[in-house]
Amino acid sequence: MASSSLGSSIPAPEAVQLLVSSLADDSSVVREASMASLRDIASLNPLLVLDCCYAVSRGGRRRFGNMAGVFQVMAFSVGALETGESDEVFMGKLAKIATAEIISSKELNADWQRQASGLLVSIGTHYPDLMMEEIFLHLSGPASASPAMVQILADFASSDALQFTPRLKDVLSRVLPILGNVRDVHRPIFANAFKCWSQAVWLYITDLTSDSPLDSDVMSFLNSVFELLLRVWTTSRDHRVNEFCVDLCRSSKCSDYSILSCKLFRYKKDHDDALLATCSLYNLLNAALLSETGPPLLEFEDLTFVLSTLIPVISMNSENKRHSGSSLGRKAYNEVQRCFLTVGLVYPEDLFTFLLNKCKLKEDLLTFGALCVLKHLLPRLCEAWHSKRLLLIEAARSLLDEQSLAVRKALSELIVVMASHCYLVGPSGELFVEYLVRHSAIRENDNLKAKGEAISPTQLRAVCGKGLLLLTVTIPEMEYILWPFLLKMIIPKVYTGGVATVCRCISELCRRRSSTTPMLIECKARADLPSPEELFTRLVVLLHNPLAKEQLATQILTIPKMKAYVFDTEDLKLDPSYQENWDDMIINFLAESLDVTHDADWVISLGNAFAKQYNLYTPDDDHAALLHRCMGILLQKVNDRSYVRDKIDWMYEQADISIPANRLGLAKAMGLVAASHLDTVLEKLKVILDNVGQSIFQRILSLFSESYKTEDSDDIHAALALMYGYAAKYAPSSVIEARIDALVGTNMLSRLLHVRQQTAKQAVITAIDLLGRAVINASESGAKFPLKRRDMMLDYVLTLMGRDENEGFAESSLELLHTQALALNACTTLVSVEPKLTIETRNRVMKATLGFFALPNDPSDVIGPLIDNLVSLLCAILLTRYL
Repeated sequence: MASSSLGSSIPAPEAVQLLVSSLADDSSVVREASMASLRDIASLNPLLVLDCCYAVSRGGRRRFGNMAGVFQVMAFSVGALETGESDEVFMGKLAKIATAEIISSKELNADWQRQASGLLVSIGTHYPDLMMEEIFLHLSGPASASPAMVQILADFASSDALQFTPRLKDVLSRVLPILGNVRDVHRPIFANAFKCWSQAVWLYITDLTSDSPLDSDVMSFLNSVFELLLRVWTTSRDHRVNEFCVDLCRSSKCSDYSILSCKLFRYKKDHDDALLATCSLYNLLNAALLSETGPPLLEFEDLTFVLSTLIPVISMNSENKRHSGSSLGRKAYNEVQRCFLTVGLVYPEDLFTFLLNKCKLKEDLLTFGALCVLKHLLPRLCEAWHSKRLLLIEAARSLLDEQSLAVRKALSELIVVMASHCYLVGPSGELFVEYLVRHSAIRENDNLKAKGEAISPTQLRAVCGKGLLLLTVTIPEMEYILWPFLLKMIIPKVYTGGVATVCRCISELCRRRSSTTPMLIECKARADLPSPEELFTRLVVLLHNPLAKEQLATQILTIPKMKAYVFDTEDLKLDPSYQENWDDMIINFLAESLDVTHDADWVISLGNAFAKQYNLYTPDDDHAALLHRCMGILLQKVNDRSYVRDKIDWMYEQADISIPANRLGLAKAMGLVAASHLDTVLEKLKVILDNVGQSIFQRILSLFSESYKTEDSDDIHAALALMYGYAAKYAPSSVIEARIDALVGTNMLSRLLHVRQQTAKQAVITAIDLLGRAVINASESGAKFPLKRRDMMLDYVLTLMGRDENEGFAESSLELLHTQALALNACTTLVSVEPKLTIETRNRVMKATLGFFALPNDPSDVIGPLIDNLVSLLCAILLTRYL
C-alpha cells in the first residue's frame, strides 16, 4: 500500500465514505471540497478510496447522483496505484461497472461517460488485456455501444502507446467487421480513433522502440480498413474523417497507396469537395515523402497515378480561381500546386520528365495543367532543374503553334517565368518575345480556338501584354533581347493590336537602357530592322484612333499638346467632332515635321514608306483614310511632278471608293496635293471622269436597263465630286478662279448629277458646297471674283435634294433627310457668294425649302440640324442684295 512520505495519518474508512457521499451534495462548494480531499487521500491510500467509491457505484446513476465525480476519483486512484499493488479481480469489477454505465444510455460524450472512459483507460495502464477484453465484449454486442468502446480505445492509444500498439492487431480484427455498419453520425468517432491509433504506432516506432508491430496480418487489416473506410465514407464532408490519414500513412507504403487511391477517387466523385480532398492529399504526400527519420515511403513510379489525376484538376480549379466569387477555387488550385511541389522536392528530375511528357501529348487539358505546374515550380526548383534548361526551352518551342487559348495563356505565363530565370537568350529568346507580342495583338474576331474555352482572347491579350511589360521593367537581362528586337514588332500587320504595349516597352527600355551608344546608330547597324522612315510613317498612321485600347496614341506620342488632347478620353467622347479634330492635328503635326526637314531625298524616302503602308490596312479601316491624307500632305511638299503623278495614281489604285470614309480620305488627300500641284490633280480627275461609262458595251447596256447606273458608277462619281471639291478648297486663291470657271463652264459638274444613292448625292452636294466656300475664302484673301453659273449650281443642289420616284421611302428616309440638310447648307453657301441673287432664284430656292418647316420633330438628331440649316439659309437670303 502506498504510504505518505510525511507520515500523515489516514482517515478512517467511515470518514472516507462520508467524503464519497458528499460528492452528490447539492452544494457545488461541498462537492469540490470533497473531490479535493479524496484526491489527497488517494495519493496516500488509493485502495481505501477505491473501496469506498466501489461501494456507492454499484447502484449506478439511479442511486447516486454524481457518478461522474465518483468515476473521476476512481480514475485518479487507479492511476496512483503502484505496480502489483492492485487486485486484478477487483480491477475487473471496476471495469464492468464503468462499461455498464457507459452502455446504459444511448447518449455519447456525457460527463459521466467521459469520466467512466477515463477510469477504463487508467485500468488499462495496469491491466491492458483485462481492459481490452471488457471493451471487446461490448464491441461485438449492440451497435449503440460500439462508438463509445472505440472512443475508449482511442483514448487508451493516446495515453499509453507502448502498451496499445502491440495489441493493434486485436483491435483491428474486432473493429473491421463493424466498420461497414457505422452510422454517419458516428463516423467522426471512428475516424478520430484511427488517427489516434496511427499516432500511437508512429510514436511506438520512432520514440519508444525500433521494433515494428506491423506484420503482414496488420498490414492486411490496414489495407482492408483503408479500402472500406475511405471508399464507403468518401462522400463525408466532416474534416475529421480525413485527418486520420495523415499519421497512418507514415506506417506503411501500402497504406500510402490505398489512401492516395481513395483520395483520388474522392476527386472524381465530388469535385465540389476538391479543396478538402486536396488539403488532405497534400498532408499525405508531405508525410509520406518528407520524412525526417528515413527515406521516402513511396517511389516516383507509385506517384504517377496521383500526378496524372491531379493534372486535369489544375485546369478545373484554375477556371474556378478566375470565376468563383469565393476563394475556394484559388485555395484548391494552390493546394494542388503544393502537392506537386512536395513531389518535386524529392523527385525533381522525375517530375520534370513527367511534366514534359504530358506537354508532348498535345492534349489541351493535360498540356495546360503541365504548363501551370512548370510555371509554379520553376522558381522553386530552379537549381534542381538548371541542367534541364535546354529541354524546357525546346518543349516550350514545340507548343508555340498550339491553338487552345488556355494552353497559349499558360505558355505565355511560363515564358515570363522562364525569362525571370534567364532562359530567354539568343534566337529562342526573340522567338518567345515575338510570341508574347503576337498574342498581345489578338482580336476577339480572330480565327481562334475559343469555342467552349474558359479563356477569352481578351484575357489572353491582357496576360501577354502584362508579361511583356514585366520582362521590360523587372528583368534587366532582357534588355539585350528586347532592344532593338521590339522595333521589328511595330511594322507587320499581325502585331498591330499590340503596338501600344510594344511602344510602352520601348519607352521603358529607353529610360533604363545601360548602353551609351546612340539608339539611331544601333538601329542602322542592323539590316533586319525597319528604317526610321518606316517606323515614323507606321506610328503616325496608328495615331488615328485617340480612344484605342491601352492608350495607343499616348504610348506613341511625345508631343505635349497632342498628348494633352487625348489625356482624358471620357471628356474627349463628349465632343462629337473629336475624331475630325484629332485627324487634323495629326496632319498638321506631319506637315510641320516636313517643313523643318530640308532634305528632299528624305521626304521622298518618307513618301515611299507611306506608300508601303497600304498593305497594312483594309479599305474599311479608318486608318486607311488617314493614310491617304498623310500621303497627300507629303506630296504637297514634293517638287518632283513626276513623283507626285505616280503617287496620286498609286493612291487612287489603293483606294476603295465604295467605302464613304475611304472615299473621303482620298478626296482630302487629293485636295492637299492640289495646294501645290493643282493642275496635276485636275488632270488625274479628268482622266477618271472621262473613263466613266465610256465603253461601247456600257452605253449599249444602259439602253436596256434603268438599273445600269450601278453602285460602282455612283461611287466613282461621288469620289470625283469630293476630289473636285477638296481640290478647290485647298488650291491657292490666286489660281482658283480660272480652275473653277473651267470646271463649271464646261458643264463637267452636270455629268455628276446622275447618281442614285443618297451617299453619292451627299458627296456631290458637299463638292458644290466646297466650291462655293473656295470662292468665299478667296474673297477673304483678297482675290475676290464672282461664281459664274451660280444659279445653275443652285439648281443642281435643289435637284439632288429631292427624292427619286423609284426610291423606297423606308430605305432612304433618314439618308434623304441627311442629304437635304447638306443641300440646305450648300444653298446657304451659294446664295452668299457673288453675283447678286436674283428675285427669281430666291423665290425658287424658298419654294423648294420652306416646306421643311412642316416636318415632324422626330428623329430629332436629324431634323434638328436640318431646321438649323434652313434657318441659316433664310438668314443668308435676307442678307443678300437682289438684282
